[in-house]
Amino acid sequence: MKMRAWGVLLLLLTICLGCSHIQEYIDIAKDEAISKEYLDVLKKWTRDKSVYSQFETRAHIAVTYKSDEFNKAYISEYSRIYELTDVEKREREETVVDLTSDFTEFMFYAYIPEKTSNDFARSDSIWKVFIADGEGGKVYPVEIREIEKITPIVEELFPYVKKYYGKFYTLKFSPLFPPFEQQPAMLVFTSVLGKVELTWRSKN
Repeated sequence: MKMRAWGVLLLLLTICLGCSHIQEYIDIAKDEAISKEYLDVLKKWTRDKSVYSQFETRAHIAVTYKSDEFNKAYISEYSRIYELTDVEKREREETVVDLTSDFTEFMFYAYIPEKTSNDFARSDSIWKVFIADGEGGKVYPVEIREIEKITPIVEELFPYVKKYYGKFYTLKFSPLFPPFEQQPAMLVFTSVLGKVELTWRSKN
């Protein structure tokens, strides 16, 4: 009985570590080297949701929308941490603008206890990801790519990323006009495990 109780406890701890809410991770990060200004912007543009079956977590997804405001805050924080010169910061800003102008982009972290189901980047993934435009239409991504190298700076700037429990991805769509946050649109992740629907408009 004792061994069984310990097994249940360890399972619960694993689930908690993989599925803590965004606010909890941000509160932890506030005690570290990341500025409050950046974390406030990160929180504004991040949404998360869990899928449950009875009392079990089937999936937890946290998504940051790379809005213009977020990109500026990211560059500013990165520049502060690495003490970039004005020239270096400007070059980085130009690079980010060039890269982001071609896409509507999100970063997302997925924790799924059944690890083989954390396969968003595969062409035959069990997941379908799309933007629902609010009028019955769907926009599918042009790219979903796993970020395989989770560096310390990634874990600091995206404190909800826990590389030993889940995977981190970049998600790109063709540019949306007007911008995504100005539309009654919803980002949808759906599979046999369940559905996650996230919207940004109501909080902006």
